[in-house]
Amino acid sequence: MTFARLLDPAFEDDHDPFRYYDPAGEPLEDRLYLPCGVDPHSKLCGVAFVHPLPHRQDVLVEREIRNNSLEDVTWLIETGRRLAPQFQAHPIYVFEATGPFWKPYRNFLHQAGLATATICGRQSHHARGTGTRKTKNDLKDAYTIAKVFKQGESHASRIPPEPLASLREYTRLHLFFVEYSVAIQNRMYNLRYQLHPDFDRHFSQPVLPTTLALMEEELVYPEHLKACSLDTLTQLIRQASHGKLGAELAQALVQSAHTTFSVPTAGEALSFNLRMLAQAYEQIHRLVLPPIRQRIEEGLTRLPFEQHLDEIPYFGPIVIGTFLGELGLPTWFCTVDSIVARFGFDPSVSESADKPSGATHLTKRGTKYGRRIMWLVARNRAEYTSEGQALVRKEMEQNGLSYDGAICVLAARLVRIAFAMVRDGSHFDLKRAFA
Repeated sequence: MTFARLLDPAFEDDHDPFRYYDPAGEPLEDRLYLPCGVDPHSKLCGVAFVHPLPHRQDVLVEREIRNNSLEDVTWLIETGRRLAPQFQAHPIYVFEATGPFWKPYRNFLHQAGLATATICGRQSHHARGTGTRKTKNDLKDAYTIAKVFKQGESHASRIPPEPLASLREYTRLHLFFVEYSVAIQNRMYNLRYQLHPDFDRHFSQPVLPTTLALMEEELVYPEHLKACSLDTLTQLIRQASHGKLGAELAQALVQSAHTTFSVPTAGEALSFNLRMLAQAYEQIHRLVLPPIRQRIEEGLTRLPFEQHLDEIPYFGPIVIGTFLGELGLPTWFCTVDSIVARFGFDPSVSESADKPSGATHLTKRGTKYGRRIMWLVARNRAEYTSEGQALVRKEMEQNGLSYDGAICVLAARLVRIAFAMVRDGSHFDLKRAFA
């Protein structure tokens, strides 16, 4: 296979990227692998080819290469092909999967039909700590990465195919903007309370079209409310609320402006900041999030398999897209427990001499995006559905869990249910799911 063909847009990646590993990350065949540890950075990568035999720690070749350099990746591939035959081994390139810098190299090697694996930064950090001398540089880290692979602690680098890969990126961006808008809401509340402590008492929710309109016109600041005519304020409120609110609210706000005891020293600055935050919040929800949601919905229609996750209450397009994107291919997982671990809802074990050595917490490993969305769905079910309320009550009363702990148990059950439905193509059965 030539590099020209690899760079051709028409090239189709028709080989199985996981033929070297089973879903648990173990080699499919009894092969001897020549590991090349790669410590990636934005400009340079440390690489080290290590002797393939378990009891040998010899560094065969080590070098710093440029990231995203065709010349250097050619050297990397040719060196692996040159060294491997003398050991009757197969080269495998092991990356520390931190940040985005490892992905271009890994994808290129993957398209070239070469075996790849990954370890996380936590693994290399702890492996580095087993040495008696404290040494750290890119080449030492590359050697450590290869050593972790030889110990059998690495895992297959799993990048889902389309459209799951796009769903993962769309939903992660959606969550980023949603969390950003929540941060804006919290900041707006902070500023409103400093500027006009009694303001939020006049509204059922902190963020409404009316409150946004008042913030954008800088009419939260008591001094501005006093200077604004009652007719102008009434017209603004009536227009923003589509006629639901009007003169009564306007009079109440003006009265509050006269009676509030808050006299901020930076009132004009706080008022301006509120205006900017309100505009940013509105832009996110009016211009940014809708097209992302549309892309997610379109991606769900292009799935090559049948799934009925929308039958689960509170599983809308965002939740389904996030779950499927973070899940990847169901065939990657051998057991339902491995799926729970993928979403970080499995309990950690802390024992010594058959005695617990500390409180049991969630591992919180795997996908933080999937864990977040499933926790939110579980919380909604616990608040608004009878079966969710019953399960949370049972976990709290019988197992002594806190409310948040019970929510995590419910989230783990939802992960199991959703995975089984995707794996089997089955429909949602409420009685069976919460029996």
